[in-house]
Amino acid sequence: MPQTLPLNSYDEWSPLQEVIVGSADHYTAHHVDASFQLFYYDNVTPDPVPGGAGQDLLQIPQQLVDELSEDVTGLADALAACGVTVHRPATPGKDIDIRSPFWDARATPALNVRDNTIILGDMIVETAPHVRARIFENDLLKPVLYRYFEDGARWQSMPRPALARGSLDTGYFTRQGIDVTRVTDSDTALPLDGLGLELIFDGAQCMRLGRDVLVNAANYNHQLALRWLRQTLPHLRFHLLDAIADSHIDSVVVPLRPGLMLLREPKYLSYLPKAMQTWDVIYPPAMDEAAFPDYSDFGFNIASRYIDMNVLSVDQHTVVVNSLYPELIRVLEDRGFTVVPVRHRHRRLAGGGFHCFTLDTVRAGGCEDYLD
Repeated sequence: MPQTLPLNSYDEWSPLQEVIVGSADHYTAHHVDASFQLFYYDNVTPDPVPGGAGQDLLQIPQQLVDELSEDVTGLADALAACGVTVHRPATPGKDIDIRSPFWDARATPALNVRDNTIILGDMIVETAPHVRARIFENDLLKPVLYRYFEDGARWQSMPRPALARGSLDTGYFTRQGIDVTRVTDSDTALPLDGLGLELIFDGAQCMRLGRDVLVNAANYNHQLALRWLRQTLPHLRFHLLDAIADSHIDSVVVPLRPGLMLLREPKYLSYLPKAMQTWDVIYPPAMDEAAFPDYSDFGFNIASRYIDMNVLSVDQHTVVVNSLYPELIRVLEDRGFTVVPVRHRHRRLAGGGFHCFTLDTVRAGGCEDYLD
């Protein structure tokens, strides 16, 4: 494995030196249990679950698995060609079934590595997954994370959630008048007596801006996590984005450099800190549904059509963008960016773009004030 520099990553745009790129090895199925369906509820509305009553596994055709792996390898190669040291997680080598005292699931490989870890300066923060199938996913990153720890990185973990029946807050949906009882009533997980709503949170609910961190909290699970972050890292300023999305925000707001951001639509400005509301904004061109593969013959999309604004900055002037989104490439090039185009065909099936697939562990920037 390549040598590591000391862990240091405070923002989304400073020169990228080291990164973990996820792996799609053995991503052969979605485990479509209640935790999965609630997490992806905006896009996942099968009734009944594909495959028939009592069948929770949504099998992904092998050709699509191979194409996804090919495109992720292309991302890793493109970043290496930019001079970035690329680390990869361990791979399971086979389909893995996992079990807790309250539920069982088909494990998800470490593809969307942004979700279960946040790098905040010199600290590794392991988060508390929403989806049961992902509870042990970070074990596949530990061969890399331990090397940073041995070189001086700090390491904290949020309380591991039991994810028993009743752990997940459905308040985000209730406030919008959305009835999710079909999902909650069908949950086969066992309850844990005395346990209420747990601390549950993904790293992709954060955007880092030096000393300031944007944090989306859409329900009580997330509010507990925001409290934990503020208690654990008091030297950072965590700004509440009050339900700007149901969970992840890296297809809603993407800072490209100080004073400039990608933003899905103008309506999201009001959710941001006042200092960011004066930033220059690039609104991504609309994407038509016809631009994406159709999975309706066996399944469904688990990501929205905005997934291609999920870009990764190599530095303040260089951005990795899906080559299948030429409209955004032209807009960024017109703004003076160097675009690194990389093909990503199955982003709506895998539920992630280039920001999701990567965990930037070393960037050149520090704990700067960008919102003063």
